[in-house]
Amino acid sequence: MPDNQGLYRNLSINKIEKIEQFDLDFSVDAAVIMDYFKNVKGERYIFINKDKSFKLIGIGHRATITHASIQPVYVETQFKEILSTAQYTGNGTIGDLKLFGGFQFDNNDSPNFHAFHKSHFVIPKLQFMEVDGKASLICVDQDIDITHLMHTLHHHTVSGVPVNQPQHVEDIDLDLFQMNAHEAIAMMRDDKLDKVVLSRKRKITMQQPINAQSFVQQALNNDEVSYFALIESGEQTFITKTPEQLVAVQDGVLQTNAIAGTIGKDVHNAASILLNDDKNLYEHNIVVRSIQADLAPFTENIQFNNEPDILENQYVYHLYTPIKAKLNRGGLLEVTESLHPTPALGGFPKQAAMTFLQQANEGRGLYGAPLGYVDLNDAGEFIVAIRSMIIDDNTAILYAGCGIVKSSVVESEVHETEIKFKPMLEMLGVI
Repeated sequence: MPDNQGLYRNLSINKIEKIEQFDLDFSVDAAVIMDYFKNVKGERYIFINKDKSFKLIGIGHRATITHASIQPVYVETQFKEILSTAQYTGNGTIGDLKLFGGFQFDNNDSPNFHAFHKSHFVIPKLQFMEVDGKASLICVDQDIDITHLMHTLHHHTVSGVPVNQPQHVEDIDLDLFQMNAHEAIAMMRDDKLDKVVLSRKRKITMQQPINAQSFVQQALNNDEVSYFALIESGEQTFITKTPEQLVAVQDGVLQTNAIAGTIGKDVHNAASILLNDDKNLYEHNIVVRSIQADLAPFTENIQFNNEPDILENQYVYHLYTPIKAKLNRGGLLEVTESLHPTPALGGFPKQAAMTFLQQANEGRGLYGAPLGYVDLNDAGEFIVAIRSMIIDDNTAILYAGCGIVKSSVVESEVHETEIKFKPMLEMLGVI
């Protein structure tokens, strides 16, 4: 058994005293780290970007910053206060320590996410990070034999994951999804709404408790251009494999993108059809215009192309427009709150769509929510947690959504969500 018992000590949320950073002479392997620290299950997280050039793995909870509502300013203030007197040693800077977590989609009740707060962030005891092949380890108030730990990790063999089989598959509230879609279309025909994004759920019960270890290995081996993120909170684990970035900030430059408009790759000439489809182009343009408006109070010199590109994923194509701007006021967490949800996950007009969703009784929790990291330099990245599932013991609840506009056909939207379930079903071994 790994010698990591010290990571179980529950420290109160007081100020951090000591941060030590060490260079690693081997690549960060998230599957190895998760397996080695399997006895710390419930206090681990992973974030891997699209091209796998950035990996972040947190082990143990040195501090959690949580709130019963969505409060980005509170989270930022607490983070800075906890680190305000910390002593740093190492080859990097104190800014290399990341605060990881997210905000739930909205403040509505989400019973399927009972282990997560509306604002839920973690400062780990151990943070492994790899940037463009350069790996490091940060220890936060931990006295650990680093030489021994690095040697053991470097030679650790991942244990096998037992074969697990589905026992029961159940669509949850499909009738509610269809009813909400018909109601939304009727409102659009009365010009009360331009677009709303609805979601649906599927419950998968497996024969044995679900081990996320296999999902991590799949994410590392898969060439699909998607983010992978995993966060544990006690007995629950949330996983997303998403193509969608919400916002990133580095050296005062903000990057985001509009992703809206989808077609299955099983359609002949799918990419060409999508680029010329009025319904999807209209839906995409709504997202671009909304992001412009949300960024205006925080940025200047917003740049984007007038025509969308194609973003390819394993099962679908999306319309895609990168957006860049200079951040001149506010912080990353404030901008995240302002952008969320884009019309790609909420709707347009934004307030009217959110009012509709408040009454739709979907209980999204972290589905479609901002998930990511920020540092003391206000740099970081948040993704939109679509293509996701929440795991509790042997049960996984999968989430998928689709944009409803006036020309939508409800049966087609149901089919679109079926396609979007596939990445999570594949992870579970159901397909």
